[in-house]
Amino acid sequence: MNRFIAYLFGFLLLAQANALALNCDLNKFKLGENLSSFEKEKLAFMFSEPVKGINSITLPIEFICQDKEIKGTVISLFFIDNKVVRIIFQNQIIQNRSLFNLANSFYKSGFTKNQKIIDKNEPEKYAIEKNGIYYLYANLRGINENTGNFLELFEIVDKKHEDAATKEAIIQEEK
Repeated sequence: MNRFIAYLFGFLLLAQANALALNCDLNKFKLGENLSSFEKEKLAFMFSEPVKGINSITLPIEFICQDKEIKGTVISLFFIDNKVVRIIFQNQIIQNRSLFNLANSFYKSGFTKNQKIIDKNEPEKYAIEKNGIYYLYANLRGINENTGNFLELFEIVDKKHEDAATKEAIIQEEK
């Protein structure tokens, strides 16, 4: 009986730790995913080419997920050669560090929060590079006239394409 309770407790702890990942199907929101996996999103939201050779689509996370912890998050996907090369999650609604939790639980970024910065109410910024992928996180809080405002960002970037937009902008500017 004690072993059963221990297993049950372990399962519940594990389920709670992965709750965000289990409540949201983000499996196709990964670098390298083919554009054809996003046909439903392309029909419902604007699909554009903001920079020559780079396509993008932006959608609310509620389109794919009803988890209240991450409500109000916007996802932007960027494609080169019909493959996802950059993903940006943005949240200005709920101040619960949901994108930090998403980064660590689902994407396994490995961010470690700096409690000293948090306690001082200073902007949090973390960056990790793993296997040719950049994981970037920022939790920015307004000061002075912007007190009370905040912006939480989590970005995943394929290192091979990190400056593709900048290169294209320079080419366009030189024309």
